[in-house]
Amino acid sequence: MKPLTREDIVPIETYEQMREQFRRRIIDIKKVRRVDIGPRISVVFENRDTMRFQIQEMCRIEHITQPELIQQELDVYNDLLPLGYAIGATLLIALSQEDNMPEILRQLSGVEEHVYLETDKFRIHAQAELGRSTEEKTSAVHYLTFTFTKEQVQQFAESERNTIAIHHPHYDYGVALPEVTKASLLADLIQER
Repeated sequence: MKPLTREDIVPIETYEQMREQFRRRIIDIKKVRRVDIGPRISVVFENRDTMRFQIQEMCRIEHITQPELIQQELDVYNDLLPLGYAIGATLLIALSQEDNMPEILRQLSGVEEHVYLETDKFRIHAQAELGRSTEEKTSAVHYLTFTFTKEQVQQFAESERNTIAIHHPHYDYGVALPEVTKASLLADLIQER
């Protein structure tokens, strides 16, 4: 996926004028690209639009206007847009005030290392960002990359069984990818080719 550049980020004043319309569009995109895996974890497959929204929001909230600071945000978020035949995703662990958060985060330690995209032709093990889990606990947010070969992209397009799954000792769930989600991911995988 092509990295975002400084030209993709509009000034805060311009963004304020377009923000509501852009935000609604991102909500619609995320509805298609968010998949719940079991009762507590969801994955949002990111793309240039979702990352651009994150950067614009960060600049708006933090009042970031200096070009070098905007570039720092671009560098951070571009790391979540993998190059080549790959899809980036954010894994989110849902927690509420009633939950025993420390215990849940301890039980789910390492969950990011057990995420797979499974089809009837192949299985891709997600690569997780390092340093977000210890033996004592995990973070509630993880960044994942699913890297495909060119052949796997074609197989994914042809596959009838596509599942996103977590096979962790304390959390073992899988769910079929909706066709609309698969189509959106395929568009990412082939758009820059």
